[in-house]
Formats: sequence, C-alpha cells, structure tokens
Amino acid sequence: MKNYYDILGVPETATQDEIKKAYRQLSKQYHPDVNPDGEEKFKEVSEAYENIGDENKRRDYENKKNNPFANMGGGGGFDFSSVFEEMMGGYRTQRPRKAPDKVITIDISPIESYLGIKKEINYDYKEICTPCNGDGGESAVCNTCRGVGTITQRVGNGMFNQIVQTQCPTCFGRGKVILNPCNSCYGQGSIIKNETLLINIPRNVDNGNFMRAQSKGDFNQNMKLRGDLVMQINLINKDGFEKNGFDLIHYLKLNVLDILLQNQIRIPHPEGELLINLPKNISSEKPLRLVKKGYRGDNDSGDFYVKLNITNEIELPEEKLNQIRELVK
Repeated sequence: MKNYYDILGVPETATQDEIKKAYRQLSKQYHPDVNPDGEEKFKEVSEAYENIGDENKRRDYENKKNNPFANMGGGGGFDFSSVFEEMMGGYRTQRPRKAPDKVITIDISPIESYLGIKKEINYDYKEICTPCNGDGGESAVCNTCRGVGTITQRVGNGMFNQIVQTQCPTCFGRGKVILNPCNSCYGQGSIIKNETLLINIPRNVDNGNFMRAQSKGDFNQNMKLRGDLVMQINLINKDGFEKNGFDLIHYLKLNVLDILLQNQIRIPHPEGELLINLPKNISSEKPLRLVKKGYRGDNDSGDFYVKLNITNEIELPEEKLNQIRELVK
C-alpha cells in the first residue's frame, strides 16, 4: 500500500493545513505545464492529496493502512484483488488517472483533405487558477454527501423501486463546498484562456475523424489536471468539390455554347488544372470519370468524377444570339 505521507513529504501527524501546503508546493513544482518531465510525479502527488487531503478519506486510508483486512466479508468495500497484487509485488499496475477530454470541431474542405495542410486553430480553454492553485478558495467537506460527491436515493414504490446514485446537488460532485471563494476565479478553480495551435492535418482525412493533442484541453478541478484536446473533422463541400470515400467529385457548369464550340474543357483539380476532351455523347446524367485522379491511399487511389450541369445561361449580346439562331436554322 502506498505511503501517501512520504509522497507529500509530511509526517503522519501532520495537520490538514500542513498537508495542503505541501501539496500546493509539490503540484506547482511538478505540474506538466511547468515541468514537462514531472507528469508522473504530479499524478502521484495528486493521488496522495486526494486520499489524505480530506479528513474523511484520510480516516479511511488510516484504517486500511493499519489493518488491510478490516471489513473483510462485511460489505465494507474490501478489495481482495488489491491485497493480492501487493502480495505478488504489484504485478498489475494501476491505470493512470485522466481528466475528461475537450472536444472541438475543425472545418476542412475536400481540397485541404486531398493535399494535407498545416492549419492554425484558435480556441478557449479552462486553465488552473494560480492564486488558489485550482482549489477555488477555502473549502469544507460537503454536509450533503459527506465528501463523496454523490448521493444515494431510493426511487419508485411498492415492489418496483431501485437504488440510484446521482451527483450531489449541493457540491456538484466535488465533495466539498467553497466557504471563501477565490477573488480571481470566484470559486471555479479555473480561468478562461485562449490558445492558438498549429496542427498538421494529414491527407485523406474524412468527416468525423479525430485528432488528439495531449494536455491541451480544460483544467479539471477535481483531478487537478488538464485533459486532452480532441479535434473532430467537419468536412464541408467547397468550391464545387466533394469527397466520397477515396473518390473526388467536382460539379462543373457548362452552357450550350461551351459544348458546341469547344472540343476540350479545363477542369480544376487540387494538383493543377486538367485539360480533357469532351465526349461526343455528353450528358448531365452521366459524370465524366478520370481514373486514379481521386484521393491516393496506401495501396490504391480513387477516381475523379466530374458531374456536368448543362444550362442555357449564355452571356452574349442579343444581336450575337440572333445570329447564332439564324445559323442554326
């Protein structure tokens, strides 16, 4: 069983204020934003403070520490697997604690997906409040949930009832209430900041794809950590282009004169303009297909489809149009 007093560098007789003071000093020293190599130590310090920084949790920790077999078989939450792991030398490592992710969306055009780009994104996030070190100010254990953060209720009636656990409405799951709010964050434990990131958008990204930036999300007051920033791709049709799997689609408008007078047409493409011959039997119902000119994958490439929209929109003086009509007659 971990000795949380040694981790915080305080004696077992330390007061709650001394424990809190030690935690603040160590968390500032090893916070990942200040010390890139201190992430593991910061997590260890946070875990220690979570277990002995609160009087009720500290009492439970002392009971387990002095008698690890207490409450065995009595429904008191005895974890036999943890004792077994300690007997086996800690074979199974504890999963590191992780703050919730912050999710934002990034608009990407089909051409940007085709080429892959470096994109600058600007977003707001919650940062730890430095004056109160994320605590929100002076606090006390919540009397409603007694520091647990949740309350248990029985709902229903007669034979049809069940026990449900919900977030404490008084402390909103924190397990504590703010008595004297911090003048900087007003008890929130965090302040809003703005950040700009330059991210690499890889080729062929599609709608709904995710990218992750570690420790670039919001600061979580309960865990004293910043979560990850998750960026979800929102692919939007732009400049007449559309992405469908690995196929690239372009919508091209042609008028009657373009078809009558031109044997070739120029078509925009992410890699440069293409010059193609117009087929004899041209139709708006059947798109032109350029093989292997779509998105390029590791093993194969998609096709480039040109969907034609034939219109009678002709920008010519009426005199010229009358001459064309006479010639056609």
